[in-house]
Amino acid sequence: MTDAATCYHCGLPIAQGDHYSVTILQQPRAMCCPGCQSVAQTIVDIGMESYYQHRQQCDPGNSPATELVPGFLEGLNSWDDQALQQSFVHELPQGSKEITLLISGITCAACVWLIEKQVNHLAGVVRCNVNMGSHLAVVQWNPEQTTLSAIIKAIARIGYKAEPYTPLQQEQNIKQENKQALMRIGVAGLGAMQVMTYAVSLYMGAFEGIEPAHEQFLRWVSALVTTPVFFYSGMPFLSGALRSLRNAHLSMDVPVAVALCFAYFSSVWATLSQGPEVYFDSVCMFVFFLLVGRYLEMRARHRSQSTSIRLSHSQMQTARLLDQEQHTRLIPADQLKPGDIVLVKAGEVIPGDGRILAGDSAVNEAMLTGEQLPLSKTRDDGVTGGTLNVEQPLTIEISTHPKDSTLSTLRRLLERAEAEKPPTFVLADTIASRFVFAVLLTSVCVYTYWWFNAPQDAFWIMLSVLVVTCPCALSLATPTAITAATARLSQMGFLATRAHTIEGMRRVTDVVFDKTGTLTMGEFVLAQTIPLANLNAEQVCAMASALESVSEHPIARAFHGLPAAAGIAHQRIVANQGLEGKQGNHTMRIGKPQFAVPDQIPPPCPGQSGQWILLSRDGEALAWFRIEDQLRPDAERLLQRLQNNGLRCHILSGDSSGHAEAVARQLQVSSVVSNAAPQAKLDFIRRLQQSGACVLMLGDGLNDAPVLAGADVSIAVAGSTDLAKLAADGILLGNSLWPLTDVLQLVNKTYRIIRQNLGWAILYNLTALPLAAAGYIPPWASALGMSASSLLVVVNALRLNSNTRQQGGPH
Repeated sequence: MTDAATCYHCGLPIAQGDHYSVTILQQPRAMCCPGCQSVAQTIVDIGMESYYQHRQQCDPGNSPATELVPGFLEGLNSWDDQALQQSFVHELPQGSKEITLLISGITCAACVWLIEKQVNHLAGVVRCNVNMGSHLAVVQWNPEQTTLSAIIKAIARIGYKAEPYTPLQQEQNIKQENKQALMRIGVAGLGAMQVMTYAVSLYMGAFEGIEPAHEQFLRWVSALVTTPVFFYSGMPFLSGALRSLRNAHLSMDVPVAVALCFAYFSSVWATLSQGPEVYFDSVCMFVFFLLVGRYLEMRARHRSQSTSIRLSHSQMQTARLLDQEQHTRLIPADQLKPGDIVLVKAGEVIPGDGRILAGDSAVNEAMLTGEQLPLSKTRDDGVTGGTLNVEQPLTIEISTHPKDSTLSTLRRLLERAEAEKPPTFVLADTIASRFVFAVLLTSVCVYTYWWFNAPQDAFWIMLSVLVVTCPCALSLATPTAITAATARLSQMGFLATRAHTIEGMRRVTDVVFDKTGTLTMGEFVLAQTIPLANLNAEQVCAMASALESVSEHPIARAFHGLPAAAGIAHQRIVANQGLEGKQGNHTMRIGKPQFAVPDQIPPPCPGQSGQWILLSRDGEALAWFRIEDQLRPDAERLLQRLQNNGLRCHILSGDSSGHAEAVARQLQVSSVVSNAAPQAKLDFIRRLQQSGACVLMLGDGLNDAPVLAGADVSIAVAGSTDLAKLAADGILLGNSLWPLTDVLQLVNKTYRIIRQNLGWAILYNLTALPLAAAGYIPPWASALGMSASSLLVVVNALRLNSNTRQQGGPH
């Protein structure tokens, strides 16, 4: 509870005996009067309570209350504060600014189009790209021509809420959205069950007769139960349609809302006037089924967003800040600033970009490069935030602000690539928006005709036309097939994390593989042993195993499974060089050639491919060992199958050791690019796309995240980093790559079923339309026909859940 002596909103004293309170930031806050209570509650209700986190606090009574009355405007204008913007606004070299906004209220591709159109037309806005899957918008603007608050207000004017993206806010939005969706589904499901029991009695009464008083009673009860379903559960469709009509753009919500409104209000009118038919059951079932479909799509989106939240919460949470007396204290890593000195112990994540002041160690940069082999780092070497200090403590001077760090830059690159992904998942929406316009025009013509020929039947025939041709089956054609395919794919070990994944994979022409961790296991193995002295391979391997037994270095683990020679003791790790031990009076060393034989020129390295280390005794070279990343067992068979199916395969790698070329030769892949940075990988993908290719990318590391987001379709393999999973459109859950062949087969089957569903829905509507317009189909039969067409679409989509084994996999 806040201090009861002053008002939390205006800072004025609270009179004794007054008890006004508003829950702000999850705590009850005392208010001085009903006016402050009303204004504060309004700020909370419209979702702008973060205003209280960012406003400049004042001493009680020193700030005029009138300055705090327009709470909503104050909340928006606070985002223009330069100090506040430092946390989430990135300044680009050319003078413009860039921000990632979290937008609430997006339901379909039409929403994305509308927001981009509205913002891009603002003076001073360079570009605005909205990602439908994550509901994030990347906006770039010229601060001399417009402000951040003006951009947010422009988005609010068309019915959407936008705010600077923070993981905490996104997490709260996800919980609220999930809770509200489940409540709407619950109300619709309960209402549908109740109304259907009444509808059965009404349908039976229409055939066998029913007392008028009983019929009217069942109608009133049905109306009572349907009303909360229509106004509460159906509100997302009604508000979405109103927003679309207000902005002169048809979306899928428009035909849905038109059908719901006509069915509900005509049924209410029929109940009041004792008309021929009511359709309360159709309203409830329609709302329930569409809400369930939308909920499943929402959950898939939330799974993708939760990865981003976990990444933001788990990486680089704290830093050990050193003061002038060399005392350490823990602070949040995002509070570091250039010039701060931090201590990073062995096994800890480096909290920010900087320069080593003291210490020698090995740093694992796998989260950046994808390569598991740690790199030697010493005084004055640069280090990157998010990488892992492996061996010894390091004292580091921070050189950049957290928002300008390498990791932040890479994440912005990811967000930009995601936002620029071309929308492909709009086929059903495009057809429905054109079809509903034709249906509305036809309905007007039908009503006009019957008004002059049989006025008493004009409204009911027009309603039959609207109901029988309602695009319910059309709107379910694609989502039901996608949902069924997603469930089947998860059983096969593949998780689709984007709505467009399945449609996009059917058009793939080129498959691009990352090497380390994707085509390979990401674990080093002993690939070759070359004895140099009068010893055999087993003897030198046993010596190496005994020396490496005390180390957990990735190279050392390649020897851990081998028999160890007896008599080797007193092993110690020499940072950035290798290991040393004693065998009797002899000094044994293994590691870099210069470390193993320090007093003479090392023998020539046997080859260029792989990582070579040297074993020595008393400065005499005993053996060369070649360490390589192990190729996945099914990689060769997978690439052969893909190439036999007409797909072009490519290998991209950040490895500069020559191993990428060796892997390409073994897999018979002619297109290989090695020593590629994240931007170079993304440029390679862009060149393929510009040549007309549809690219499927498989990767696992943080360095793969931008190229995964930039590809037409992307897959993260098992064991990938969180950011790679976030960027990918799908995730392979097992260690095998072979399910990719089954996934591609199921994708082709899925799209065949989508075409069947769309074909049936269009054929049904084109057939039923003239019959309804001619008056041959009564409204009750129209409702049954609409339900039957929808059921057929759903049943056809469920064929994808067949457990029949995909042919061609390994047995």
